[in-house]
Amino acid sequence: MLRLRHRASLTFFVCGVLATGIQDASAQTTAQFPIRFDFLNPGARSLAMGSAFIGAADDATAAFTNPAGLAFFGTRQVSIEGRFKQLDTPYLAGGRVSGSPTGIGADTIAGPVRAIDTDSELTPSFIAVVLPIGGRMSFTAYRHDLVRVSNTFVYSGAFQLAPFFGQVQTTRDIPLSGTRDVSVVNYGGSIARSWLNEQLALGAGVAISVFHLDSSFARHGFVSDIYSPVDLTLIGATATQSGDDIGVTANVGALWRTSDNRLSIGTTYRHGARFSFTQHDVVRANDLDLTRTGRFNVPDVWGAGFAWRLSDTWRIVADYDRVQDSQIKSDFIDFQALSSGRQAQLTVDDANEIHAGVEYRLSIGGRSIALRGGTWYDPAPSVRYTPTAANDAVDVLLSAMLPGGTAVEHYTFGAGVALPKRAVLDFAGDLSSQTRYLSASLLLRF
Repeated sequence: MLRLRHRASLTFFVCGVLATGIQDASAQTTAQFPIRFDFLNPGARSLAMGSAFIGAADDATAAFTNPAGLAFFGTRQVSIEGRFKQLDTPYLAGGRVSGSPTGIGADTIAGPVRAIDTDSELTPSFIAVVLPIGGRMSFTAYRHDLVRVSNTFVYSGAFQLAPFFGQVQTTRDIPLSGTRDVSVVNYGGSIARSWLNEQLALGAGVAISVFHLDSSFARHGFVSDIYSPVDLTLIGATATQSGDDIGVTANVGALWRTSDNRLSIGTTYRHGARFSFTQHDVVRANDLDLTRTGRFNVPDVWGAGFAWRLSDTWRIVADYDRVQDSQIKSDFIDFQALSSGRQAQLTVDDANEIHAGVEYRLSIGGRSIALRGGTWYDPAPSVRYTPTAANDAVDVLLSAMLPGGTAVEHYTFGAGVALPKRAVLDFAGDLSSQTRYLSASLLLRF
């Protein structure tokens, strides 16, 4: 988030794996490539209510969020969602991380210079069919775009003070450019059954996850010296990551509700899929040609939530998600930091997310209308670099590249309207300082 769950967001300022081939200050340094994984729950209804849905789980998207909710469906359903996303990821683009600018050539800016990578996608993100079985069971088949990420990035090389041939002087990190495409698509099924006079439901699901990874990095030189512009035609080292694999993800859930259906409480666990990928590194100056195979881990998620119907018109929902984002570090991030020899200094914290929302129902012209709003707290876990005891030039550079994430507050909104022939159309948006989502869902009951 990959972040697999009700909703989660995961930002990685991933270290490049390319060795510079330069000794002393710039030896074996790394450079970051930004990537942000957002693993939102499907469905415009949940998105509008702060992505809180574990305790509600009352439409076809429950197959992913909390499969236990499927047990309470009494009709066949088809659900389709289209979603637009725009994610902004800041990264270190250049500037100076230590010392004062010399005023020579490109070395004129004091302090780090950060740029923004913007990733925009418009996809048919979710489709599902729900089939009741008898009076207490339901089965759902679905397709879900768990994540689609596309990034392009150019790092011009930050200036800094560092030891160079026995003297402390201005040096410049080796420039890096890169692109990355990542996608995970789930094809799954879930089943649920109710018990205890239809007050308790248990559900489970399994999905085949299709993974694609295509990344390309290149280290570049300068037009003349370190103070001159970057020459993107000069390539001293390359690294690629590639993977096309199939994994299995599974989820289980429970949902209890009062006899009057005013209050429902749910819990869920989702085990993320594991995929293999290959990384190929070439450093021309060192005659290095290295291929490694690693594993890409989609984080596991634990969650709990409730839905409380205060009246026939008002309902509030809230969720807590524990997202094990640290699982992504093994191999995927570590491989990209091996050239520095300091992958142990990189950490990714697990995330604790809080989601909450409200729904108000009214009737206009004999048609049912729902207005929704919400918020959720996004810790925005990121790769964070902790300096070694030496606190040397490499520590200073990597600390500037990988400062860790800043928590973000999301604000959500939406509406739904009942259409003829038991159809429902829902719209939603999710806005924060770094993300923008727009969603539309169509639910057909028959």
